[in-house]
Amino acid sequence: MGKLESTDKKAAAPKVKKPAVKKTTTKAAAEKAPKKTVKASAKKPTALPAPPAPSYDDISLRAYFISEKRQQLGLPGDSSQDWVEAERQLIAEATSKKPAKKAKSS
Repeated sequence: MGKLESTDKKAAAPKVKKPAVKKTTTKAAAEKAPKKTVKASAKKPTALPAPPAPSYDDISLRAYFISEKRQQLGLPGDSSQDWVEAERQLIAEATSKKPAKKAKSS
């Protein structure tokens, strides 16, 4: 048997030199470099605090007025429905309120 010649020759990839990157380490160079800022749109939105729940006295007063109006109009219902309606109205008012603007004095 004769010698087998190896046909597997690896081609050497040409080496490419990368350009050197200069890093600034002096204070003067660091001051001249642009500063990175966080955009306002990149900030995470914060949840608004929940409005305080209506007090027992507030609900009972509103339920009383709802009951009086219901009886005047002759509508069916009872005190527990009036209570639930009063609570619903007060919570809806608390969540939809916007800060009051100061009145200009003339």
